[in-house]
Amino acid sequence: MKITFTTIQLAAALLLSQQAAAQETWIKVEAGTEFSIALKSDHSLWAWGNNANGQLGIGSTNSQTDPVQIGTDTDWKSISTGAFHAVAVKNDGTLWAWGLNSVGQLGQGNATGQQNAPVQIGTDTNWKEVYAGQGHSIALKADSTIWGWGFNTNGQLGLGNTANQTAPVQIGTQHNWMAVSCGGAHTLALASDHTLWTFGVNATGQLGDGSTTEHDSPVQIGMDTDWIEIAAGFEYSLGRKQDGTIWAWGFNGNGQLGIGNTSTSYVPVQIGSDQNWIAIEAGSTFGFAINSDHALFSWGFNGNGQLGIGTTTQQASPVQVGMDLDWIDISGAAGAISGQAVYGMHALGLHGDQYAICGTGANYAGQLGDNTTSQQDEFECVTGTLNLGVNEQTFLPDLIVTPNPSDGIFTVKIENQTNGKQTFRVVSTAGQLISTSEINQLQFDMNLSHLEKGVYMLVLENESGSLTKRVVIE
Repeated sequence: MKITFTTIQLAAALLLSQQAAAQETWIKVEAGTEFSIALKSDHSLWAWGNNANGQLGIGSTNSQTDPVQIGTDTDWKSISTGAFHAVAVKNDGTLWAWGLNSVGQLGQGNATGQQNAPVQIGTDTNWKEVYAGQGHSIALKADSTIWGWGFNTNGQLGLGNTANQTAPVQIGTQHNWMAVSCGGAHTLALASDHTLWTFGVNATGQLGDGSTTEHDSPVQIGMDTDWIEIAAGFEYSLGRKQDGTIWAWGFNGNGQLGIGNTSTSYVPVQIGSDQNWIAIEAGSTFGFAINSDHALFSWGFNGNGQLGIGTTTQQASPVQVGMDLDWIDISGAAGAISGQAVYGMHALGLHGDQYAICGTGANYAGQLGDNTTSQQDEFECVTGTLNLGVNEQTFLPDLIVTPNPSDGIFTVKIENQTNGKQTFRVVSTAGQLISTSEINQLQFDMNLSHLEKGVYMLVLENESGSLTKRVVIE
């Protein structure tokens, strides 16, 4: 796999592999249909790509081929991208949206026009997370209720009807939801007991209930109580269980289920036999997974090189992407339909020290952020606005975390530092702040065993800057 840094010299990259420069890092990337948004460790948001509908949120409709900051706010917590809109939550628990609003997907009480900059949805300050689909959005509140708005022709809002909604409406009365994923016109949801629920269109079995009957209210899929992660593609779905296995169901004409063939499945089918997967991601018609070695695998449609494997050949089973063993985050483009074709054909990822955003696939609208419109069939990494000039480096201490992976108990050691005064933040791969603490020791134990299995980021901050270390609970 080629790794090309376009704004720093190779010598600087080699130096930074051992000592992290005092620069902000990227902590989350999100790929919309033809655009991209990333969250930086200073909690600023950046966007690039197609902007015809204001989906970049930069106050205009000018498309961008490299990252541009969304406003000046530095209090963003999480972000999700749909086909032509984006939704986000701030640290104060407020909910925001921008982009196309043709079916009420911005939650503003109307379905007209578009917003070229972030606008607040309501006045509530207890929003925890938000998820965008093609034309609908669902958000999770701190009280574990979920709320939906936008396009609902197929019941993808789960409200018991098929009427579009222009403002958030509570889905059912349950207070036990923990995660959601929105696809083209269907939705997946996880309850706190680790049961799996789905609703919306089901013409290709994407709900996983063994039928092609659409549901406008949540229906449980099977009786298993060990689901821990979900990812909805355009017409298919992925899930991960507590034992480290991954599963797929729905349309499979492009191999997006990763099960070795192109046969559609109406119930969850295990992908391979491995039990060491720690993260999954569903793009429009292609999928990704990261294993416990932090290797990246991809499968499905590859006509634009979006799998990042150096070819444009479709893959029906997971194929390793290069040889790197330090992948942290991956996002496949959200799907949208134009005529009979589904599009959304690029992918973004973070690995290593997270000073670079890596992109592959379609780039005709500048969605890879490399200041070109040239398609890539391997991940090309660009620093964007994270300028790492060799003469401007101020080094942070070394951060050693062992064992990693672990069951949640880690020993953290700080080397090349004369005192232990540091700020530590634990952040989810969705960019959600989990905890913050002040530490005055050079070695200490950190207990994260109360968290779900998966990948988290430990952010070390001192007067010189910040450094991010990936930690895995298995």
